Amino acid sequence: MSAGPRRVVLRVPGWPGHRPGQFAMLALDPESAHRDPLLARPMAVYRGDASALEFRFKVVGRGTRILGSLTTGSRLGVVGPLGNGFPSLPPASVLVGGGTGIASLYELAAHHSRVRVLLGGKTQEEVLGLEDFEALGVDLQVATEDGSRGHKGLVTDLLEPEPDRTVVACGPTPMMWAAAELCRKAGARCLVSLESPMACGFGICLGCAIPTGAGFRYVCTDGPVFDAEEIRWEELA
Repeated sequence: MSAGPRRVVLRVPGWPGHRPGQFAMLALDPESAHRDPLLARPMAVYRGDASALEFRFKVVGRGTRILGSLTTGSRLGVVGPLGNGFPSLPPASVLVGGGTGIASLYELAAHHSRVRVLLGGKTQEEVLGLEDFEALGVDLQVATEDGSRGHKGLVTDLLEPEPDRTVVACGPTPMMWAAAELCRKAGARCLVSLESPMACGFGICLGCAIPTGAGFRYVCTDGPVFDAEEIRWEELA
């Protein structure tokens, strides 16, 4: 099995619709009395409509390995849409995505043609959904740590925030923290979409608490989208 991103498409009759940045909880073996793995996985909706949803992710453990190897006709439990999603963005906003965080940004880019998109990964193969972003015709730049595509280095190397502009970042915590610091120094607004392990997705398990200036908040119900200035990054990292 390759180390690249995985793709799962689900038929979800009656899906009520969602906003870019919202997510769903996917449960394996939904009809089994003894599910294995037991807990559902939070997954950003990559794209979707009233009949089908697409998810993109990377294998990081047993649950995602099983999810990535499912065959046509397999059944999953789906709870969603969850979270607050992204607000409408002003023109000339910048989207910064790294790793599996890129999955949260595709529909946002598709809804806002006048955005600049910066995507990063360790290798070209790990830049999730690259061909889809290219097909959107947006202003796109790519960074890879091994230099296999675009700039050799980190995706935040490409970020040059401008005052009073909006930056949206989603990816590994160090990447988002770096983007938030660049934006703070430049006087730009920075929104981040956080990723966190959770068991329920709607505020019952309290497993996705994050430190903010206003106390602990929950990625599932208060987020996953937050203003970067709210986050106490030094405690989250």
